[in-house]
Amino acid sequence: METFFYCQSCDSKITIDQLALLNEGKCPSCGSIEGFSSVPKNEGDPFETVTVINDAELLEKSFEEGNQ
Repeated sequence: METFFYCQSCDSKITIDQLALLNEGKCPSCGSIEGFSSVPKNEGDPFETVTVINDAELLEKSFEEGNQ
């Protein structure tokens, strides 16, 4: 199951792999640096179901895929 993340500014959807490759954390659609959430903005308060990903997890996933 693939995890998607949504821009907190324009609500565009990206994959976790795309998130790991972002230039300075900017949204590829709108250029915002507001950040990304695992739920779209229109789903109300995301804090009950939000998934938090830290840099170590992103780097680990990137290295795992690079070694395959």
